[in-house]
Amino acid sequence: MATPVVLLLRLLICVLSLVTVGSGESSPSYARGEPYRIDLAQYNKALLPRVRAYIEATQLPDEPVPLFELLPDYRDRLSGNFLLDGFGRARDSARCLTCLTTSYLFLSLYNETVVAERGNTERMRTIAERICRLLGFKPYLCEGIVGLNWIVIEYVLRKRVPFPEPDDICQVFLQEQDCVRDGHSITAEDLYRAVVITPPGNSFFAANSNPSVGARTVDGESCSRQDLERKGQAGRPLTIVHLSDIHYDPEYVVGVNADCKAEACCRVLPDLAPATEANAAGYWGDYRDCDTPWHAVVDVLEHVRRQHEQIDAIYFTGDIVHHFTWNTTHETNEDAMRQVFGLMKRTFPGVPIYPILGNHESHPANIFAPHTVEESYRTDYLYNFIVDQWADWLPMERVRESLTEGGYYTVLTPFGLRIIGINNNPCFVHNFWLFYSLDYFLPQLQWLHDTLLAAERANERVHILAHVPSYDDSCFIGWTREYRKIVERFAHIIVAQFNGHSHVDEFNLYYRRDDPSVPVAVAWNGGSTTTFTKLNPNYKVFQFDPVTFQPLEQDTWIYNLTAANQTPDQKPSWYKLYSFKQYYELQDLSLTSLDSLVRRLARSEEQLARYWRAKQKYSDPLLQEGCTGTCLRDALCAVVRTEHDDNNACQRLYEQDESTSTATP
Repeated sequence: MATPVVLLLRLLICVLSLVTVGSGESSPSYARGEPYRIDLAQYNKALLPRVRAYIEATQLPDEPVPLFELLPDYRDRLSGNFLLDGFGRARDSARCLTCLTTSYLFLSLYNETVVAERGNTERMRTIAERICRLLGFKPYLCEGIVGLNWIVIEYVLRKRVPFPEPDDICQVFLQEQDCVRDGHSITAEDLYRAVVITPPGNSFFAANSNPSVGARTVDGESCSRQDLERKGQAGRPLTIVHLSDIHYDPEYVVGVNADCKAEACCRVLPDLAPATEANAAGYWGDYRDCDTPWHAVVDVLEHVRRQHEQIDAIYFTGDIVHHFTWNTTHETNEDAMRQVFGLMKRTFPGVPIYPILGNHESHPANIFAPHTVEESYRTDYLYNFIVDQWADWLPMERVRESLTEGGYYTVLTPFGLRIIGINNNPCFVHNFWLFYSLDYFLPQLQWLHDTLLAAERANERVHILAHVPSYDDSCFIGWTREYRKIVERFAHIIVAQFNGHSHVDEFNLYYRRDDPSVPVAVAWNGGSTTTFTKLNPNYKVFQFDPVTFQPLEQDTWIYNLTAANQTPDQKPSWYKLYSFKQYYELQDLSLTSLDSLVRRLARSEEQLARYWRAKQKYSDPLLQEGCTGTCLRDALCAVVRTEHDDNNACQRLYEQDESTSTATP
């Protein structure tokens, strides 16, 4: 379980991740030869007095000595290939060491400042900012991130016991790097509560040998297939547009220096160098770490309306707010959401829109509190806000309770499909409240199970909307494991899932946990209308069977940002990048066909590279960088992995490839 100071530690690690995880510029260059071994305890013991001297200084120099330059004896070892003793699973020793050391420093200084001396925790705010500066960040960034999160930090400092170890922080925050001490892992199932799964029983669905032609109810009225045919629904596929990750920046400045060396760029920032022709922010957006100007937000929605005459519904899978996480307020976040939701309502009058929250919608970003904490610390402000904003689209008399409880809901659509919109942002490992409780989100997952159980008994088909894909290693395993169990249990009625967050054009296949050769479900990612980072904007259009609600086709639409910015006085030239079945030469989008596709990709690097190019939306800078070997294998493994630390389905693909090659004469 998490402890009082964990949240502040998490803040520090979040800041350092912008360097060690986000940009990659601080990662060491790996030298050939025998790797050095670093004893973590000795290293931390030697580093602490050096850091204390900086912390206690009257004023830090403009450019403090970087944290890992404070010990000259370790400089050569840390710049080469090294191993971290006791952390044999770590995929990146440099990032793991950064996390563990930063956590150790803060915990030690907290003990000295607050515990031993019973000091004012406000002093820890200054200490946090100074450690941030030692990690190489500018003062405005450190002050902003620490300042915004301090109220939550202070709460956790007061409320949580016992005192944590650095391992407790890093194994969650750097879950994707397996920064786990040998013999101690967060993947152990007995660490968390579990969802109570109702086994399959004698439900109406189970009793119906052909559920696609069974009766359904719409707003309490029974609808048979014949009813749907008379209403004209059975003959025409449903058209649903999938929009995701808008990331509107109200302060975007065309022509400003877009190479700002921060978490996000393309607005006026302190100490920003003048723009040049090479680094000036583009009119329609920028391939660098930049969000979306308003006129580009307007353009994508207007294009969707003009291009597609028949739209039965729109799925919006979250993230309206920008990436300037050190510079948000409740008011500015709400203004941005109100502006975008208002534009959606004006652009698509009469079209049902089913929205969910992204991790950037909260203030501070990524923070989604347990509903059991004191009221002033909860995320109620956001949930109450969306109740007002989404009232034009959702039946509030039916969904208000779950929306205000945790930002999730379920509705039965006019065409007979049940939609479940969940708020899985608490699973994002940058959500500091995970260190207050590692399983506080379990009530929502139990609600999801119970809602699906009711849908099963009513013989309904279901689409699930969620922001963070469960395959994403930044979704905490405590969530992904339980969510995967639910998906497998109700796979017969969950005909599709829809995610955002990653900004790329991808899909994800779920396989049985006890048999990774059997696919059970599929999730589609909407990509992003933002260009953040190095991407072309996109949206998707799905065609669904009007009775089974199975996907029939998926079209991806984009425009090339390079070309668009060359003619800023003209609207971008949107075009259909590809249709899924045609591009991948499939008969349909069934699980069997998708499974055959990934098997084929495992056997052909050329076809896998073609998938990778589509995943990157044929972005000019990413095509220039390319992807081969391990990069391509990782791309394929991401398709078939739905739970952190479970690569069985991926291994099965490549073992199948090897056995096929061996059997070939």
